[in-house]
Amino acid sequence: MQKRIILIGFLAALVLAACGRTPPREPSAAPKAGAPVQITGDHVENQLVVGVTERRHAEAVAEALGARVKAWHEGLRAALLELPPGMTASEALGRLKGKRFEGVRYLEPNYRHPRPEPVRREVIATANDPLLGQKWDHDVMRAADAWAVDVDGGGTTPDGSGVVVAVVDTGIDGTHPDLAGSFVWGYDAVGCTTFGPIPPGYDASAGQIHGTHVAGIVAARRDNGLGVAGVAPAALLMDIQVFCGPFTDDFTIASGIWAAIYDLDGDGITPDVINMSLGGKGYGQVVKDAIDSALTGYDVVMTGLLGVPVAIPYYDDGTGGDTAGDGEPDRSVTVVVAMANSSMDERYYPAGYPGVIAVGATNPHDERASFSTAGGHISVSAPGVDILSTWPTWDTDPTGQPYLYFRISGTSMATPQVAGAAALVKQFFPGATPYQVRELLERTAVDIGPAGFDRETGWGRIDLKNLADELAAIHAGSASLNPGGTALVRVTTANLWDADGDGVLGSPGDAPKPLGGVDVQLVKDGEVRYLAKTDQFGNAYFAEIAPGDYEVLVAGEDITDLATWAFWPHERVSWDADGDPANGVTPGALAVTAGSSLDAPDAIAATLDTTMRVTLEWRGGGDLDLAVLEYDPATMGFVWSTAKTGALWGSFSGDDAGTDPTAASETYTLDPTHYPTPASNYYWISVDASGVTNGTEVRITLEMNGVTKQSGWLPITPGTTASDNMFSLLFDLMPWGFDNAPTVY
Repeated sequence: MQKRIILIGFLAALVLAACGRTPPREPSAAPKAGAPVQITGDHVENQLVVGVTERRHAEAVAEALGARVKAWHEGLRAALLELPPGMTASEALGRLKGKRFEGVRYLEPNYRHPRPEPVRREVIATANDPLLGQKWDHDVMRAADAWAVDVDGGGTTPDGSGVVVAVVDTGIDGTHPDLAGSFVWGYDAVGCTTFGPIPPGYDASAGQIHGTHVAGIVAARRDNGLGVAGVAPAALLMDIQVFCGPFTDDFTIASGIWAAIYDLDGDGITPDVINMSLGGKGYGQVVKDAIDSALTGYDVVMTGLLGVPVAIPYYDDGTGGDTAGDGEPDRSVTVVVAMANSSMDERYYPAGYPGVIAVGATNPHDERASFSTAGGHISVSAPGVDILSTWPTWDTDPTGQPYLYFRISGTSMATPQVAGAAALVKQFFPGATPYQVRELLERTAVDIGPAGFDRETGWGRIDLKNLADELAAIHAGSASLNPGGTALVRVTTANLWDADGDGVLGSPGDAPKPLGGVDVQLVKDGEVRYLAKTDQFGNAYFAEIAPGDYEVLVAGEDITDLATWAFWPHERVSWDADGDPANGVTPGALAVTAGSSLDAPDAIAATLDTTMRVTLEWRGGGDLDLAVLEYDPATMGFVWSTAKTGALWGSFSGDDAGTDPTAASETYTLDPTHYPTPASNYYWISVDASGVTNGTEVRITLEMNGVTKQSGWLPITPGTTASDNMFSLLFDLMPWGFDNAPTVY
């Protein structure tokens, strides 16, 4: 499993109460806030996103930081916090580390996504030129042949009629003549042009070109004597504006998706397909919540909070099976996303979320485009090099004439080809699920790489004629739409937490503590096909994925209440499904069945549990004490445990008085049943030298989850306490690869 340094936060609202086996001791103060947290994904420096159950909980977090709630999203139950001047997101997360706030579901950076820039652009023609013959992409996909197929036997041919494609992008120039009549009401989620609903035919491009080019690839009108035609030339476009400049962010993207699926423009129309030709490195739960809601038709935020499936409010999707208020989703949305233009084998988001159609780009030679990002999550590829499409009317040549059409390249251009193809499917089968659409595109694609699936081109380059023929076969009953499934992996610690607040671990009301922010991977045929992180309830959902047998890999990264990140390799705890460490880490096994859904997913439970032993050695004599800061539920405080006082959640080897000046040692071993952190401001390792008058050197060895780390010999100051030494040792020990406060599951 690859080591990743990803910051993504979750907090379970814990009820802390007394624990009956606590020795009577004065609690020491909790350690001060830690150092800034490393965030590797590009993000907005002065903002955080916090998911909560109620707005007041976000306001409490803001107050603790001296921040303000800049934006609140009721549906996503998420707030955007603007930090005070001079405070960065990294510093804010460091200050919050280990603190507890009621009702906080997750806390994460507001990851930033650059506006995709053309890989290449070239002026082709001016207004009113017939340019369809210059669409090499249509030739290789056999678009004209596909548009001539009689799918239903009654003369209905594929053109996307009645299908709505939401373009989550820069605003679109709705005045473009080749897009005339293509629009339903849209929504400005960033506050760039209309600050809300965007009326049909409105120029919302705001000086940006990307969304207009994407829109034309999907649905430029056909047979109008102008320019080009889209893959689905009769489809309708919904302009969801999320860029107002060179960057957008997770909170804005999630708000845009929510606006589309909840009909915030108020016209009663919701999309069948969402196109997202954008992406970045950060995994954001706020975006995954929005995408999962679109894919499943369930409000996953309220489903998680209430513990029962909550369907998105009723809108007629044309399937004829819609029933208002029956608790069942009346539609779902196929989500199509660009793989990115990094040319590397890596994971960008939202392409990396389960259930979406992740699209790579091909060139005119039917090869992977050199810039196209690869990875095990890719679905299909489509033409993305020198793609001719619509251009905003305000961009003019030196004579003042609008260009109207340009060729540019990118996976941004390949993605709307696939979104258009998805619209052709939804035209004839409006009730088709996202997986059924994806599987149909995959099985009708032309395999242009190694036989079968490959990481560079997926299942192949889409072929519209093959697709149209298969649609006709399905309509005739000689082929079928194949349903996907939904999986749930629930991750807890093996140790109980005091869920009922009675002060006794192991009482009937207690349960294993759910772990948020844990990496869960579903592996098939040696490929990591799907990756997700657990939410605050310990649940990782994989909606609309391929049925089949998967290996399940689960690993946690230094879990805390608020933030999760890979800091030291030994902190990572992997789930061993068979519980036998002698044969290494055994993955779990999960069978995903066709037709399973969010209200009845195929589920598996995984447990993460820490093993830890700390040894203090010293030379020079004197009665030093190994000290471990433990959490005391009886006082909701912290105590320094030593061999002299005894331990709450472990045991000491004995109190070595240091009578041998050449070799003395004490060891702390974590009990098999222990109190899970849930924050790394306890199980802090330090040394109490208050009873020592002579100079002494110490060495600390940490054996944790099968990995051993050891410091060098370090001087210790006579007369110092564990609290005195905790931070100095922290900085001394960091170079050796372990924190003084290991996170314990």
